[in-house]
Parts: sequence; C-alpha cells; structure tokens
Amino acid sequence: MISFALHMSTETEEQAGHELGLRERKKQRTRATILRVANELFLERGFHGTTIRDIADAAEVSPRTVSAYFPVKEELVFHDHEEVVRRLERRLVDRAPGESVTDALRAWIADILETIQRDIDLEAMRCRRELIESDPALRVYERGLLERFERIIARAVADDLGLPPNELVPAMVGAATIAALDALGRELKTAAGCTPAELVPQMLDLVDQAMIFIGGGVEALNAQPEGTVPRVTKADADR
Repeated sequence: MISFALHMSTETEEQAGHELGLRERKKQRTRATILRVANELFLERGFHGTTIRDIADAAEVSPRTVSAYFPVKEELVFHDHEEVVRRLERRLVDRAPGESVTDALRAWIADILETIQRDIDLEAMRCRRELIESDPALRVYERGLLERFERIIARAVADDLGLPPNELVPAMVGAATIAALDALGRELKTAAGCTPAELVPQMLDLVDQAMIFIGGGVEALNAQPEGTVPRVTKADADR
C-alpha cells in the first residue's frame, strides 16, 4: 500500500500547471515529458539498460537538464516520494485530539485509494511494480524510502506512548506497520484483470485488518501502567 503512494501523485501535471506562470508551466511540461519518455524506455529496456543520455535524447533535452530535474536516476521512478512523505508526516502531526496513529493512517490510505479508484491506471502501476522488483538498485532505493515512512510512524507512536522517538518499541511498531502495508501493496501484482472499482474495496478491507492488528498492539502498550513499557533504545538493541 505504501508502494501505491510512492507511485502516484494526487494531482496531474496539467492540473498543477493551471496555477503557475508561463515559465513554471514550461518547466512542468519538460518534467512531464522526461518522466513519460523515461517510463517508456524503462519498460522497453529495463532500468539498468536505460541511461540518462538515452532519456535526454528521447525527451529532446540535455543530460544536464534531466539531472537538474532528477538528481539521481531512481527519482525518475519514485518521482513523487517527497510530496508523499510530507503529506503523511503532516497528516500524523495534525491529528485531531484523541485520533490514534492507526486511525490517521487508515484515513490517509483511504484518501489514496479514493484517488486510485478515480484516476489511476492500474496496469501502469503493475508495470512499475514489476520494474522495481526486477532491479536491485530500485529495490534498495525503495527500501530507503520505506525506512523514512517507518521513522515518521515511529515518532507519532512514541508521542502516543509518551516515549522518546529513539525507543525500540515505537521503532518496532513503525517497522511492523510498513511491512504490513507494503505486503498489501504487493497484492497489486495478483490483481490482474480487476478494475479500480473492484480492487479498491478489497484493498480497504485488507487495510482495515492490518490497522486492527497494529492498533491493537499500540492500544495494549498504551494501557499498561506508566513506567512498565520497556525502555530500550535502538542503540541498546544493536549492542
């Protein structure tokens, strides 16, 4: 499920361009062209088999221009990840009083699924998932992105439990949450032939199950008498 979020934007380049001036709209079009031709080349030749020069030639720009928009080649695949990370962090920080981390996550994911049902090309997303799993460099890069999500969730859980953010328990909850959601996202590969209208309710049911599992553990920890939650930092655990 987190992999869904990493592969999508909640607005199109064209929609974003309506609020920009001429210069910025031109930059948006250049960026969109680079992304489009890069995706076509990756699907045709593979990620490793496609160079920045290949992408630049196909987009009719210089390699320097490609690198100016996307400093590392992996960002051409995970091009919206910074915005997704910011939105998740903001969603957890701005929770309503009494709203748990898992409730906020569930609402955030439901918004993503609503966008998928309305706007997303599932076949293109499946192809991108297969591209990532076929290339070691992309898998490593994705793992680094998922670790950022883990840390964001761990900080929010630590706040709920009244623990410092470097404690092991929140880190374990963050890792377990991302593992569960990432496994759900990989279900996309087995959903060939499904329409978004068919797939989204199934995914939301699975998300609910995952959130019940994770939320139950956090609630149990939160219900323990003050001072009884193990105070072990990640550094202690690594010794």
